[in-house]
Formats: sequence, C-alpha cells, structure tokens
Amino acid sequence: MDYQDLKHTLSYLHAEVNRMETMAGTLSAIERDHYNKLTNFEQRELVDIAVEEQSAARQLGTMKQMCLAMAQKIEELKNAVDRGQLGENTEHAETH
Repeated sequence: MDYQDLKHTLSYLHAEVNRMETMAGTLSAIERDHYNKLTNFEQRELVDIAVEEQSAARQLGTMKQMCLAMAQKIEELKNAVDRGQLGENTEHAETH
C-alpha cells in the first residue's frame, strides 16, 4: 500500500468513525428521552424498561467517546502520513 492509498483509507476510516460517533450520540439522546418519558408512568414494567433505556444510553455514550478517541488517533495518523513521518517512525521502530 502506498502513501496515497493509506491516506485515502485513513480518510475513509475517519469519516466512518465520525458517522458512528454521530449515530451513537443520537441514539443515546433518544434512549435518555425514552427513559425520562417512561419514568413518568406509575407502571412497574415501564419503569423496568426505562432502566434498560438508561443503561443503553450510557453504553451508547461510551461508544460515542470511543469513536471520538479513534477519530482523533486516525487524524493523527493522517497528519503523520501528510508530513511523511510515518516512514521515519517505522524505520526507527525496526532498528530497535
């Protein structure tokens, strides 16, 4: 794989991770909204569902944070490729 292919692949991965981050954030907000609506009812079954919605919202929030961290790392890799630093680090790593 040459640098141009690597740059395109990293750009694609960055865009897809950003999409996943957006989806996770949106779904997390929806789950929180469902939790708030369901806890307004007095029925035990609905409150149980609300608790599940709250748990899902937290997990989606964690996924969103993971996507943000991955997008940041991919961006750092893209910048390293743009500066031609990726090859230097690879050679350095191979000598040790």
